[in-house]
Amino acid sequence: MTCRTVLQTCSWLPALVAARPAQAAVTPIQFKEKLTGPICSVPTPYTESFAIDHDAIRRIVECGLKAGSHVFALTAGNSQYDRLTYDEIKSLTSTLVKAVNGRGLVIGATGPWWTGQAVDYAKFAAHTGADAVQVFLPAYGDDDMLFDHFRQIAGATRCAVVLHGQVPMPLLKRILDFDSIVAYKEEYPVIYSVDVFTQYGKRLNIFSGGQKSRYLMYQPYDMRAYYSTFSTFEPSVPKTFWQACQKGETAAAVDVVKRYDVPFFAKFSHPFWRATLENFGTARRFVRPPDRAFTAAQTAELKTFYSSLGL
Repeated sequence: MTCRTVLQTCSWLPALVAARPAQAAVTPIQFKEKLTGPICSVPTPYTESFAIDHDAIRRIVECGLKAGSHVFALTAGNSQYDRLTYDEIKSLTSTLVKAVNGRGLVIGATGPWWTGQAVDYAKFAAHTGADAVQVFLPAYGDDDMLFDHFRQIAGATRCAVVLHGQVPMPLLKRILDFDSIVAYKEEYPVIYSVDVFTQYGKRLNIFSGGQKSRYLMYQPYDMRAYYSTFSTFEPSVPKTFWQACQKGETAAAVDVVKRYDVPFFAKFSHPFWRATLENFGTARRFVRPPDRAFTAAQTAELKTFYSSLGL
């Protein structure tokens, strides 16, 4: 079943959140409370001429809404910031905010940028109407300089701030003096993440930047949200998983992981993901060189793979 078919046949589903004007972003505390469920992690789709496909972004958002996502996120990895200019990243952010149009939360994201660029983007994201800015920890700078990095970003925007990167524990303690830092993307060694949950689990909304299995692993620590790749092309999978989690049906949630995530991520690459988007009708298969896109024949072969999964 294509995403387009799902969008046509699932019109009976209730709206998850009331629409609001794009500029009426929530407060950091409101963002923290509303950050739950499958987060639609938005890839950057391309046209055949390698331009950003803004129409595809809008289709991905509609698919995510049908999947039960009410959070839409850019992130340096999945959104392929390493292949985009800064102006393209801003354009991508603006398109995402307009596409969501108040029907969910929007998380903009920095790359591992120098302080001036990160501050500029934080201001831009707030002006555009994003609800939060995910700040990628730079790989350079001592703790005092990194503290000032976060201080300047937090002071430049009314948006909630989401942490991205394994922040050293002494620095994490210091920057949490900034009230707008309310969430943390988790994708780190267990010993570190459990320490963060233990010390700051009430202070921060810590969500999984990985697969459903990682979300299940941290359920006992009150994790409430996770990145969802399937929400970009097949709404039934995240809906089934999240409903099982809400009902406390762990065995059913694990079954979704085994049935869909394990075979999908065994094949995962960005070209595979983009070809999957084409298979389900949300975007095209193209990627920017020197990455190699799936051919039309390879993409057609995916129909057999997804049919074997019952999709």
